[in-house]
Amino acid sequence: MFGKTLWAMGAALALGAAPVAAQDEPEGEDLFAAMAQIFVAEPLTPEQEARLPSARLVVDRVMPPGTMGEMMQSMFGGFLDPMMKLGAEPSSSEVAKELGIEEGTLDLTEEQAREAAAILDPVWTERRQREMGAMRIGMTAAMNAMEPGMRDGMAQAYAVHFTATELADVAAFFATPSGATYARKSYSLASDPRIMSAAMSALPEMMAGFAAMQAEMDAATADLPSRRAYGDLSAEQRLALARLTGLEQDAIEAGMAAAAERRQAAVATPAE
Repeated sequence: MFGKTLWAMGAALALGAAPVAAQDEPEGEDLFAAMAQIFVAEPLTPEQEARLPSARLVVDRVMPPGTMGEMMQSMFGGFLDPMMKLGAEPSSSEVAKELGIEEGTLDLTEEQAREAAAILDPVWTERRQREMGAMRIGMTAAMNAMEPGMRDGMAQAYAVHFTATELADVAAFFATPSGATYARKSYSLASDPRIMSAAMSALPEMMAGFAAMQAEMDAATADLPSRRAYGDLSAEQRLALARLTGLEQDAIEAGMAAAAERRQAAVATPAE
């Protein structure tokens, strides 16, 4: 159902909202404008416009007001809360981040991580709990803010993809008590612990699929020349990069080497 797609889109957009908001305002506006241009749709035809009132009626019943906020609350209760609670516990990577050193350079036991975290931040756990509470409030508000636009987009999509008869039939179903209950629950069901447990149990198969995907990507690009290393660049190309980026030559060389290492690590990880 469309609800599952909406659930995934809403989660992705809400979870990505904080990093975007942290950018300078012009950069954030440019990013949103670029994203909007990716999904530019054709205007509705007169026939589709005529179906729009019926489509809006269906949307009102499929997505009752407040649905997206409830969906986010369900996501927290279903799987985000448990995952975020795990992140609230001090770990080697979190301590490394607080120390400003590269993650993976520390290998602390749980007790050592807790002790180090208490030294770095005596209210570590309380701070994380409050941050999680604030995130829950903020993400729910973000989903509520998205709802009017999503409702309008759904109505237009329904007007395009369903006939007048189909829209009437769908509206009739959702007007029944069973239809109304299904509409209210269908979005939150995706985060039901039973479904999430089944999804988590399938992680090994999913990871194997990622490994196979990497193999497919490698095969698809096997006949292409390798990415250039700094040593492959001519003097003119190095100068051009410096002019374009404003970086010194040593920074460019170090950065290209680090990027190559990251790519190699990414390729090696699925096979390990």
